[in-house]
Order: sequence, then C-alpha cells, then structure tokens
Amino acid sequence: MIARRSFLIGGAWALATASTAFAQAPAGAQSADVMKLREELMALEKGSWDFMRDRNTEGMKSFLGDDALLIFGDGNRYNKRQTLELMKDLTLHSIAYEPTYAVRLLAPDVATLLYRVTYTSSVKGGKPETIKVLSSSVYARRDGKWWSVLYQETPLK
Repeated sequence: MIARRSFLIGGAWALATASTAFAQAPAGAQSADVMKLREELMALEKGSWDFMRDRNTEGMKSFLGDDALLIFGDGNRYNKRQTLELMKDLTLHSIAYEPTYAVRLLAPDVATLLYRVTYTSSVKGGKPETIKVLSSSVYARRDGKWWSVLYQETPLK
C-alpha cells in the first residue's frame, strides 16, 4: 500500500513538473515527434474504447499492461483481470470525444494522454447512464510497444 501511494505521489509530482515545463514552453515549441506521439496514443485510446464497446477482451489484453489500474468516474478501481471481467457485463452505448487532447512526455518511455469524453454505458442490462469526464491515461513503452498502465477519469459537470 505504501509503495503504491509513493508511486502515485511520485507520478503526480512528475506530471505537475512536466505540465509546468510544457506550459512555459513557447507556442509551437512542441516537436513533430511529440505531436506524432499525441496522435498515436489517441488512436490507441480510441481503440480501447472500441474494444470495450465490442467486448473484445483479446484486444483489451493486448492494450493493457499486466500492471494496469483503471479508476472510473464513480471511484471504482479495476486491475487488468477485473477490467476483462467487467467487459462481459458492460454495454457501451455511445461515445463522443472532444476534439482537443494533449500529451505530456514524462520520460522517453512514459507519457500521459489527457482528453475529454462523454459516454453512455450500462452494466448487466441496467439503466444506461451518461457521464462526461476528463480522462488521463498513462502509457509506458516496453519493448517498443506502448501499454496502458493507468487510466483515471474525473467527472465534469
């Protein structure tokens, strides 16, 4: 528990530091490589939503790192195994992404993708609920492949 808390505190500090440095950079200072990474990670992210919608557990297995943690807007937390189980009972009715999104490169092999999304879902045939959230996904590149290791959403009003 202490190790995980330290990891999250360290990650929050790194994100704050990187965000401050990024905010102070002159307009247009983002490199073409960072812009390319932004598009690559957003394509991966949209693909993960498609995996959820289609209940494609094999696709999701190849997207989530074995150490992945997902924290949804209602506060529920899921590891990779739990997420794959949840997918069996989840129906994703609709999803709409806002056209603005950003990437923060925290280290050569660690990046955070930030975006807003509105989606409607239900679990086990329950009443569909719509939620608008600010999503942040942390990716780690391992053996040349980007893996989702932390997904967190904050409800917006």
